[in-house]
Amino acid sequence: MTIGNLMHVISRLHFALDFDGTICPIDTTDFLLESFAEPEWRGIEDRWQAGEISSRECLAAQVALIRASEEEVRRALSTITLDPDVPRFVAAARRYGADVSVVSDGFDVSILPLLAAAGLDLPVTCNRMAPVGGNRWAASFSNGNEGCGSGTCKCAATDGKRQLVLIGDGRSDFCLARRADFVFAKGSLAAYCAEESLPHLAVSGFADVLAFLPVLISEMSPTLPAATGTSFEDLNA
Repeated sequence: MTIGNLMHVISRLHFALDFDGTICPIDTTDFLLESFAEPEWRGIEDRWQAGEISSRECLAAQVALIRASEEEVRRALSTITLDPDVPRFVAAARRYGADVSVVSDGFDVSILPLLAAAGLDLPVTCNRMAPVGGNRWAASFSNGNEGCGSGTCKCAATDGKRQLVLIGDGRSDFCLARRADFVFAKGSLAAYCAEESLPHLAVSGFADVLAFLPVLISEMSPTLPAATGTSFEDLNA
């Protein structure tokens, strides 16, 4: 088999990466709210957690409470660093011929500059947050889907992917986890996958994902040289 044919075999494999809490160890939206929003944002958060409002309604109301200039937002975000193993993971996945994208219910104002600062050039599907004057901001959502309360519908963003691996950490990933072929899960997503008996591996960061990447590739693309001595069953043992 030629290298070209080998790359074609696994070209269907797609890694969908959550951003907040996954690529980035912290939730950048919460970081901006804690730094700049009127205190009422916490009550809105409680209503979302209680299921009284959707994620989209929650985010729109919270962003409207932020009081900061563009420079203040940029300066605050510049103090945040991403999981240091993300660039190594992206490079490894691409060497296998896989696609990698970011699907997030967070905001471009955080995601795009932080990815650029880490030297990561990835397709991004996310919400938008823009200044509207007077140190005020507004959220907009162009990636939603009817019947989905999230600002960004991750299922719609990955529709048509034939071999899908999700790497995520929380509630915004629950729906996509049910559709994915496999999940690398942090935080509450790991607990959810265990409760729902979804094929997954609990991880603490991208170093763990990298360690098991050859196993995943050999299981999902059996034409590749198999990783020895390990299987999906071993991952969750």
